[in-house]
Amino acid sequence: MKNTFLSSFAILLFTITFSFTSCEKDEQEANPDQNSNQTEITPDTKITGKAAGFTNEKVYRYYQGGSSSLHTYRTQSGTGSAIGRREGIAFTIPTSASSSGVDRNKYNFLWFLLHPQQKDFILTTSSSEFWNLRRQGWKNVTYKYILIQKGSGNGAKKLYRFYDTKNSDHLFTKNYTEGVNAGLKYEGTVGWVF
Repeated sequence: MKNTFLSSFAILLFTITFSFTSCEKDEQEANPDQNSNQTEITPDTKITGKAAGFTNEKVYRYYQGGSSSLHTYRTQSGTGSAIGRREGIAFTIPTSASSSGVDRNKYNFLWFLLHPQQKDFILTTSSSEFWNLRRQGWKNVTYKYILIQKGSGNGAKKLYRFYDTKNSDHLFTKNYTEGVNAGLKYEGTVGWVF
């Protein structure tokens, strides 16, 4: 009986520890209110400006628990949404102020969308999914050209997309096991990140 209890406790402790290790901890992010006057980027935004100069940005993951859990994501420059407690750095991706000069054979654009009642958050490379969600009232919270690699290379890792059918919440992670262990439905790979 005592061994069963200790085994159960050890498994629970391992699960909790593993759950919180998928995001890296790092320094503070940019001011959360800085995106209030930025222009949103859509699939129809015209290409303007000089050739793209890339900046690697950390993407932070936030979690709000409760009866309707929610994961949200925000870059250090303010694209996205920060609702709940910051869990850490989910991944790093290149961003640009311009789409000019972006190698579309190597990169997809990544859009950040927030459910109108803040019940879900989506990262997508699909312009049809983007416009479908916008027609349903989702808010586009993309303020820079966020790029995601189409394939591996340079040490990039897959970014997995999972869905929690109980809470209508999406999880994006480099750790496939995290989504599976949480009992979430695997929806595919979004692209490759650092």
